[in-house]
Amino acid sequence: MGQPRDRRPDALGDFCVLPDETLCSIIASLPPRTVGVLACVSSVFYIFCDEEPLWMDLCLDLYHGGYLDFEGSWRQSALIKLGYVEKGTRLVKPPMRFDGFSSMFLYKRWYRCNMALESFACDTGVIDRKKNLSLEEFRSKYDGKKPVLITDLTKDWPAQKTWNWPQLVDKYGDVGFKVSQAHGSRIKMKLKDYATYMACQHDEEPLYIFDAEFGESAPDMLEEYSIPPVFSEDLLAVLDKSVRPPFRWLVAGPARSGASWHVDPALTSAWNTLLSGRKRWALYPPGRVPPAVVVHVDLDDGSVNFDGPTSLQWWLEVYPTLRDEDKPLECTQLPGETISVPSGWWHCVLNIDDSVAVTQNYVNSSNLELVCLDMAPGFYHRGIARAGHLAIQGRQDKPAERIKSNEEFCANSVAFVEGNLCNANASELLGEKLGRDLNDPDGYVSYFDVDYLATHTEKESNHYISSTSKDGYLDRSELRHWLRQLWKLRPDLHVRLWKCACLAVDAESWLHRVIAICKTHNFSIPVDEEQLPIGNGSNPVYFVGDFVIKLCVEEGGPWVATDGLRTELQFYSLLNETGSPLKDTIPSLVASGIVLPDGKDYKVEPWNGYEDCSRVVEAHSVGMKRSRNISKLDKSRYRTNCSEAELAKVSIDDNAKDAEYNENQITGLNDETVFWPYIVHKRRDGTNMDRVMDMMTEGDYAAAAVFLGEQVRLLHSLPLPSTLSRTTWAQKISRLNGQGSTNSIETSVTLGHGIMVNGSVVKHCFDSSVSTDKANTVVGSEMFLQTGISTGDMDKKKELHADIPMEWHYFVGLMRQQRAKILERFEIWESLPPKLLEQLETYLPEDPAVLVGLQKVQCGSPRRVRPPVWLHMDIMADNIQMIPYSEDKQIPGLFDLSQLACVNKEIRNCRAMQPRYILDFGDVTLGKCAT
Repeated sequence: MGQPRDRRPDALGDFCVLPDETLCSIIASLPPRTVGVLACVSSVFYIFCDEEPLWMDLCLDLYHGGYLDFEGSWRQSALIKLGYVEKGTRLVKPPMRFDGFSSMFLYKRWYRCNMALESFACDTGVIDRKKNLSLEEFRSKYDGKKPVLITDLTKDWPAQKTWNWPQLVDKYGDVGFKVSQAHGSRIKMKLKDYATYMACQHDEEPLYIFDAEFGESAPDMLEEYSIPPVFSEDLLAVLDKSVRPPFRWLVAGPARSGASWHVDPALTSAWNTLLSGRKRWALYPPGRVPPAVVVHVDLDDGSVNFDGPTSLQWWLEVYPTLRDEDKPLECTQLPGETISVPSGWWHCVLNIDDSVAVTQNYVNSSNLELVCLDMAPGFYHRGIARAGHLAIQGRQDKPAERIKSNEEFCANSVAFVEGNLCNANASELLGEKLGRDLNDPDGYVSYFDVDYLATHTEKESNHYISSTSKDGYLDRSELRHWLRQLWKLRPDLHVRLWKCACLAVDAESWLHRVIAICKTHNFSIPVDEEQLPIGNGSNPVYFVGDFVIKLCVEEGGPWVATDGLRTELQFYSLLNETGSPLKDTIPSLVASGIVLPDGKDYKVEPWNGYEDCSRVVEAHSVGMKRSRNISKLDKSRYRTNCSEAELAKVSIDDNAKDAEYNENQITGLNDETVFWPYIVHKRRDGTNMDRVMDMMTEGDYAAAAVFLGEQVRLLHSLPLPSTLSRTTWAQKISRLNGQGSTNSIETSVTLGHGIMVNGSVVKHCFDSSVSTDKANTVVGSEMFLQTGISTGDMDKKKELHADIPMEWHYFVGLMRQQRAKILERFEIWESLPPKLLEQLETYLPEDPAVLVGLQKVQCGSPRRVRPPVWLHMDIMADNIQMIPYSEDKQIPGLFDLSQLACVNKEIRNCRAMQPRYILDFGDVTLGKCAT
């Protein structure tokens, strides 16, 4: 018989020119019903469409939450999920055989899905195995330096005897755990169902239990092991559970499952203890990207992602092609052994047997600076920490060029060190090479040095308000809170913590600005515990003696921050003029002004919010900024335990300028001009509500609600300012968008009386819902910037302004500007579910002016528009100050709950805390209250 005819051309038609891998990817993107139809087209399409790996992907895509039901095969599971087959029905499918077709791609995948790994263990002795390892030896030889296997840490753990599959299923069978593929989304399965899946699956990349919340799902499991003493220092433990990022995982799965090449988040270190089964590990040191792995660094948010083959595929297809000197450090982990993975080390794991393990990421003294640096704004230093010299273009003695967005680093041609690491003297050779390279400025280790990486942080970002990357460990406010907590609890780490604060939040520069303010107003210089900013907001806030100093920072730059402070200062002025009882529950205003750089120092100019800020800035010389020397930030002279003469030597950093904010376009001043408005309040006793919520009773919450309701009523009844702002909303939007200088037009909006533009008064009827034509003509031309409409003719824009009373222009402008960027903002915040975000445009009005009741008709007549009122835009738990409950009737804000009929006696008499002050009126504005 001759060779069978190749059926590929006829069966695939024009698709026959595509590689099988590409064809499989195309089919995987189709919906299941279309895949079923395509399987009927020809014999070859039937083969491609009947593959279990394909149906695994299709089935997992059908689950968005809930529990996965595995029905013996992925095709069966998908058809039941789609309702094409009833649950419990078994599809009887006779085998179909075809000659004249072969595919190396499909064969390799079939081989990986069905191969046994019993003999896949590898141990070259490169990684030390230690017993009775002391804390001192661990820190001196291994912590942050190289991996090590510790063999005797689990001898007292109950989990050593009970964490095997039969006992776990017996005890926790009905508990749901999160399962996932290394490259897929996570879903849940009951442990007994997962064990059934393990027993019958033949997946190349099996589902893998990787659950960070196993302690909440099965609390008893936390009692069956303990953190090994050598890893007991965990600086993240000071954070509340609600704030702390995921840090411990139950890791369990069948043979062939595992983790592909990666570096642990935020350069944290990790320990992994295996309780049953065996694992094969491969590791490369920091900056040594594994072969066939691609690193993607996002230019916009600094996130770093890795693409590469599965762990099994890497060992089968990439590993055999490597020279001995290019191979990773390897070991096989046995039951009862714990492996330590230092910060920044690349690692890949493959389960040889069905296995169960527990792992935890941690931050300690040795990697604290690296973790904080990794959360500094920017992307370049994060790429270098993971990809080493591959992230640096050009010569080392020249300034490194920026890598492009989603830059790819391929390490196929890069060796770890010269020499063979897989020989009898491998351990000694590794130690020799590591020791040599740690002191070699041209070696790979130099790329993982904190001082070196710090020179590649984002120089144009403001370190305080810039967001951490999307894959960052903590957001900006959580990071500051963590550093403050450590500052209080670990005085032995103050030198390192100060350097960390300078790296991550630019603490040195902000502290020197605060010192300049203190000297101007004769306040005491911040003592040791006052040198880090407090609070969770977007502005640097400092407690200094009896005062609270807040520097006003905005993403739009200093002019936008000044506009906000101007409104706040006008609010305080009206509060004092009217004698409103509201002032008894608001910390009193002490001072305000502007901080300006002056050469290598700072100068302070008082500013009350009414005079023209631009004239204050232009009237004084402004210093030039220069780069910081991060390597010196741990020296004592950068802290306030040095002399005042030394403190005056301030390093003006170039991080305080927003990269997207062109000050030269806006003010005409030097493009290096930076300044910061500030406000000072009297410090009051008390604790922010978000810190005492666990102590509060139902009565306390009821009293807080009444307190806030009364204070908001007083706020709404406060009269409007005679002049809203010297900067119109059009000017403010122009500054935000960098659309040129607006200093030549100074406009004051006088509510209820008229508007003055360049010296000409235009009358405005306060009581009418329709402005006069002349007012619309003059103001409308300025207000086009606030419409939020990118298309449309001029008549439509004029029409939008026709029915807006003058006193509402400010608030409507604010709403329209927010509306114009609503999708972008919510995508950045990630605060809405994807489905809700998709519908956002459908339930928000095109013009938010309708939200304030404009153009409404009542009883056939135009409805009279209510005047705007003051609004506090940020009343949250961290802006409400609480004090211990007292029955002292002289305390403002005390409320007798007996006046509330809905509150029973038991609740009224059970009190612990009471509200005393409302803080932070930096977001105060004018708007509409509920009718």
